Amino acid sequence: MNQFLRRALCGIALIVAAVGTTGCQHESQAEQEAVRTVSYRAVMESNKPVPEKVNTWLGAMSREDKVGQLMIISLHGNTLGQSQKDVIRKYRVSGVMLTNENIHNKNQVKAFNNDIMQTAMTASMVTPYIAVNRDKVLHTNDSFLRLPEPNRLGQLPMERIINLATRSAIEMHDMGFNLVIGPNANLGVPNVSYTSDPTWAGYMDLAMAERYQINQMWFGYNYFPAVTLGDASFNTADEAKNYLNNNDVAVFKRLIAQTTANTYMLVMSHIQIPAIDNQHLASASKPVIQDWLRKDLGYDGIVMTDRIDVGALQANQKIGDYAVASVVAGSDLILVDADTVHIDEVHRALTQAVANGTITNERLNEAVKRILSMKMQAQIQQ
Repeated sequence: MNQFLRRALCGIALIVAAVGTTGCQHESQAEQEAVRTVSYRAVMESNKPVPEKVNTWLGAMSREDKVGQLMIISLHGNTLGQSQKDVIRKYRVSGVMLTNENIHNKNQVKAFNNDIMQTAMTASMVTPYIAVNRDKVLHTNDSFLRLPEPNRLGQLPMERIINLATRSAIEMHDMGFNLVIGPNANLGVPNVSYTSDPTWAGYMDLAMAERYQINQMWFGYNYFPAVTLGDASFNTADEAKNYLNNNDVAVFKRLIAQTTANTYMLVMSHIQIPAIDNQHLASASKPVIQDWLRKDLGYDGIVMTDRIDVGALQANQKIGDYAVASVVAGSDLILVDADTVHIDEVHRALTQAVANGTITNERLNEAVKRILSMKMQAQIQQ
């Protein structure tokens, strides 16, 4: 009898366990199916306000989708082969930054960019950024309108600057780009800055930004804070900020106040200002990003890093560790070079950091929400 009871009880336990397991499996499958049945295209095409669209899609995204949105990568080659498509799909990246390696002629660039967009669409991904740093396109390349060097551009009359910005924006949009890294807001930096005059720099940048907006281009103001401080040194954070607030940061302050939200991002430099943060570069510094840029200057848009491999090298850290530190500090979008080893390392590090709580769900959702808020703006569609 005891043996019979034991067998009966064991049988009941197995049935309960099986039912419980089946229930969990059905719940998991149902949850996954719910995600699958929420179409990104349908959300984009709905008449709901942008914040509601953002919240709808944020709730439907997997952790993998969210981690991918933190990365904008570069690729090798000037055609989009299967291996490049696999990278885009595997890591579900936020976008692709084209470099001179990818640019051969206008028709080739147009096909390359179209293939990026189609790859994302067929994988049910969020609209990808397709970006270029316009000032870094080689002047010997005839694929693009020939623009003056940055310092020469700043010497032109405003009418001519607006004309060039308009033509350049139309050209980039026609080739399939939707994000231009620029205008530059730094002052007095050789081969980067347009001018040393903060008033003229702000005036120029806002005029160029307007032409990008009209021609359906997102953009990123370069580089916060100053790329070079020359011989300037400071004893306190307030002293450093006061100095910069009358120089480069004066330009950023004006741009933040006068540029339409969710049409642009700010690109962080890898400079270190010891008086503000003696342990971290600006692109991985909470005192710079959270306290200064966000709280003091009131910026609530996307913070993007310059190439993360450069920052990691300067900080003497592994590239994945630096990417995590940058996101924890407040960066929303990490720019990764075309090295697939680097892309994989950054993705694995970010994924692990989210899994173990180093990057909290709150911080992850905050970053992704900013990115979606830009991508779901009605004025720029794929």
